[in-house]
Amino acid sequence: MRPYESETVRAVTGETIRPGGLALTRRAAEFCGLGPGDRVLDVGCGTGATADCLYSEFGATVIGMDFSPVLLSDARRQHPGLTTIRANAMDLPFQAGAFDAVFAECVCSLLPDTVSALDGFHRVLKPGGHLVVADLYWRVWDQTAIQHMASLGGCLAGAVDRRTLVRRIENAGFDIDLWEDHSEALKQLAAQLVWAGVSLVDWWGVDCASGACKHGRRPGYCLIIAHTKEKSHG
Repeated sequence: MRPYESETVRAVTGETIRPGGLALTRRAAEFCGLGPGDRVLDVGCGTGATADCLYSEFGATVIGMDFSPVLLSDARRQHPGLTTIRANAMDLPFQAGAFDAVFAECVCSLLPDTVSALDGFHRVLKPGGHLVVADLYWRVWDQTAIQHMASLGGCLAGAVDRRTLVRRIENAGFDIDLWEDHSEALKQLAAQLVWAGVSLVDWWGVDCASGACKHGRRPGYCLIIAHTKEKSHG
């Protein structure tokens, strides 16, 4: 079982299973001006918290997709009116230009090839469509440390520094409109997980609380909002 499928973890994180919860989702939706008539893809929808929020509070038409049958089962039970499918974020089963917005919350750092995934996100967005990324990143550039953490697995395995993450998004055909650091939310969640007896080694791949992320090499959490450049999809 993956850490985010654990009932113990979800008892701490709540339905969103990520730092910041729905507050960051609402922040992003408001920034993007989402409303009735907008089509949104929630990649890595988990138990459906974001999809339900975007539908019930903003009136968007939402498709939630995840690769975990455990989380999708919960999503369908808790939000029976939502449209959810099991699919791989590396191979989106949608036509080009199908969506006005793509949400990827705590997704990119878990994928085997973020660059290819971002290309896929761009493909399914309309020209000018919004990409919302909320994810882990490394606050200090240290290639050796990052490579070491990647070898350990966990949620930090695919995390990169801010410069690399920005470059990847821009190279995929996006212009970035917003970057916000929300590392305090990550710190609070980590403390709650430790208090509940959840191993950060299982969750992150390394226990930063023990000093493993020394010399300022600590993970952070960010919200990025971008839009596709005004060109047709190829």
